[in-house]
Amino acid sequence: MSQTQTAPAMTPQQEAFTDTKRSGFALYRQLAVGSASTGHLVVYELFQTLLSNIPGLLGFAARTLAYPLLFKRCGRRPAIGRGVLLRIPKQISLGDGVLIDDGASLDVRGDDASISIEDRVSIGRLSTIAAKYGHVTLRKGCNIGSYCRVATNSKIEIGESVLLGAYCYIGPGNHTGGDEDAPMISQPMDIRGGVSIGEHSWLGARVTVLDGVTIGKHAVIGAHSFVKDDVPDYAVAVGTPARVVGTRRDSCS
Repeated sequence: MSQTQTAPAMTPQQEAFTDTKRSGFALYRQLAVGSASTGHLVVYELFQTLLSNIPGLLGFAARTLAYPLLFKRCGRRPAIGRGVLLRIPKQISLGDGVLIDDGASLDVRGDDASISIEDRVSIGRLSTIAAKYGHVTLRKGCNIGSYCRVATNSKIEIGESVLLGAYCYIGPGNHTGGDEDAPMISQPMDIRGGVSIGEHSWLGARVTVLDGVTIGKHAVIGAHSFVKDDVPDYAVAVGTPARVVGTRRDSCS
């Protein structure tokens, strides 16, 4: 007797991209370029296959010349490292002098989502910037350290010249957990309006910032802190959960 297999509990994204009723090509196209044209998909595939992993100066030069064709907008002289993963690049904008180190990911999901990276932003090695049906904005001069994850289901804005230490996690939201009998993985997300980090702030290594948090300008968040509440301008906050322990206002005046 045959047994009917039931699908496991999944996130909506898993359901969409593991659907065996759709062709593998259709799923890949949706993931890689979204609703962009077939011509754009062909160019995307050529660049990713032929240029993505060329080492050294030749690789940087080739990607600087070719990759601007993939983006919604691209300023002067982007520096794109080896193995950078681009998903739906037609919804990604780059300013002048953007630096994206080896193995980083710029990942857009959804026709209305976007990533906007302004002038002279630096994104560290193996870091991920993910706009999942939301919007990420990195203002001029901000520096995202290595192995960071900046992801949103609504919006994230990181202000001018903000410094994120390595392994920071700026979170997209939390599963509500309202139904104790339902698998956590399939429960809806609790979206609280995104994250805003003010200009000239510094987040130390391994800081986690939850959805809905605003960090003011010129703030400092100590390494390994867990930020679940707003942090005012010029504040110094540390701990799990993070609490304000001082101010930089006097020293910066």
